[in-house]
Amino acid sequence: MWVECRACSTPLATAIGCLRESRTAPPDGPIEGTAGMVGRERGVDRWQALNRRVGARHNGDVATARPTPPTPVLIFGAHIAALGVLRVLAERGIPCFVVDETTNIIVRSRWYRPAERTLPESSDSDALARYLESLRLPRAVLIACSDQWALAVAGLPAELRERFPASVAPRAAVEQLVDKDRFRALVERLDLPRPRTLPIGGPADLELATDDDLVHGFLKPTESQRHNKRFGTKGSFIHSRAEAVRLVDQASAAGITFMLQEWIPGNMSKTYLIDGFVDRNATITAMVARRRVRMDPPRLANTCSDVTIPLADVEDCLPALRTLLVELGYRGIFNVEFKLDERDGRFKIIEVNPRPFWLIGHIAKAGLDLPWLAYLDALELPVRAPAPYRPGRYGMYEIPDATAIVRAWSHFRRPEGPVLEPWLRGDRALFWWRDPLPAVSGVWQIIARRAGRAVSQVRGPTGRGSAGT
Repeated sequence: MWVECRACSTPLATAIGCLRESRTAPPDGPIEGTAGMVGRERGVDRWQALNRRVGARHNGDVATARPTPPTPVLIFGAHIAALGVLRVLAERGIPCFVVDETTNIIVRSRWYRPAERTLPESSDSDALARYLESLRLPRAVLIACSDQWALAVAGLPAELRERFPASVAPRAAVEQLVDKDRFRALVERLDLPRPRTLPIGGPADLELATDDDLVHGFLKPTESQRHNKRFGTKGSFIHSRAEAVRLVDQASAAGITFMLQEWIPGNMSKTYLIDGFVDRNATITAMVARRRVRMDPPRLANTCSDVTIPLADVEDCLPALRTLLVELGYRGIFNVEFKLDERDGRFKIIEVNPRPFWLIGHIAKAGLDLPWLAYLDALELPVRAPAPYRPGRYGMYEIPDATAIVRAWSHFRRPEGPVLEPWLRGDRALFWWRDPLPAVSGVWQIIARRAGRAVSQVRGPTGRGSAGT
C-alpha cells in the first residue's frame, strides 16, 4: 500500500527519505531495516506491513493508505554500478527489476528480481522501445548503468516517456560524452582546460604526432567500454612508433579508433571526481567531490578507492563543469573526472560519465543518494537539495583495490594512499553485511578465472601438458 506523509505531502518512499534526513532514530532500529522487511513480505501484505512501520515512525501522522504501489524501476546494467543502484533504491522500498540478460554478480543480490523479459545490452533505442512496449508493466522508471544503455534510454521516443520516464539527457548530449573523440571536439570548442589530444583514426594519423607526443602521451580509445570488452584495458602507453602502429592496427580491425592524449604528470591523488545531479529544470541539485586514492591498473583504470572532500577544494573546476552541462542541456546523474596539472596549477577535464558509476552506493552513504534523486525527477516529484554530505569518508571497490595493494607490495613499493583506514572504516561497493552474496560470487568468479588460466598454462597450447607427454 502507498501512503503519504501529512507533514510534507510526499509519498511513502519520500517519507522514508524524510525519516533519514531528520536523523531521528526509530524506536526499534534504523530505518534501513525497512527494505529487508519489504523484501520478505508478499503481495499486499508487504505494503500493509510497510505502512504500519512508516506510520509508527513518521510522528504517527500518516494519511489513509491508498492501494497504489510505488512506481517500480527497471535497471539496465549487470555489474557493480547497477548493483549499487539496486541496493540504494531497495533500501528506500522501491521495487526494482533488472533488464539485463546476465549471470553477473547482481543476480546474487537479495533484492535481485529479473524483468519479465530480459534483454542483452544494446545502444539501439528502437530495439529498447519495442522491448518496453511488449512489457505488461503499466509504468516504470528507467535507470541506465552503462554507456550503451544510457544511449538507448536517451533516444527513446517521446510517446514512451510518460509510461517509462527517465531522468536522462538528450541522446545527442549522451553521444558527445560517450564518444571520447566527440567529447574532445566539444571541450576544444568550449575552450575548457584540457590535456592536449590528437585524434587517431588509423596508422597514417600517427605521422602527425611527434616523438615527444608519443613518449609523453597514451592511446585512449574513443569508446572506452567497447575497447575494454575487446582488449581488457582503458588504453595503452606506448614505447615506440612501431608499437603505436601495431596497437592502432589491432583496434582498427575491431572497428575501434584512438586519440593520442597527453599524460598529465602527477600521482593518483591529483585526480579529482565530481558527482552530481541535474534536474528537469536544469538545476544542479547537488554535488559531491572526491579525491582518488587508488586505481588498478595503476595509470589507466577506474577509481577503486577514494575519499570524499569538501566541494571548496575543487572550486576551480566548477566554472568549466557548469559551462559544459549548460551547453549540453544536461539532465540526470553525472560523474566528472579532473586532474590537477601542477605545471600550470589548472584542473584539466578528462571525461564525463552520463550514468551511475562504480562507487554510487558509497556516495549515497556519504549523504548524496543520486539514484533516489533520479527516481524523483523522472516522476516529476520535487527534488530537494539534500543535507550536506560528509567529507573524509572513504569508499572502495574491494577486488580491484586489493589487487592494487598486492601489486604494489609485490614490486616492493608502498601502495598509493592509506590502506588501513579505507579497509577498516570505508564503504564497500561489493560486500554489504545485509547483502553478502554478490561479494561471495565475485570472489568465486576471480578464483575460477585464475584457476582456469593456471590450468591452461600447465596444459600448454595443445592441451596435453607442458611436458608434451
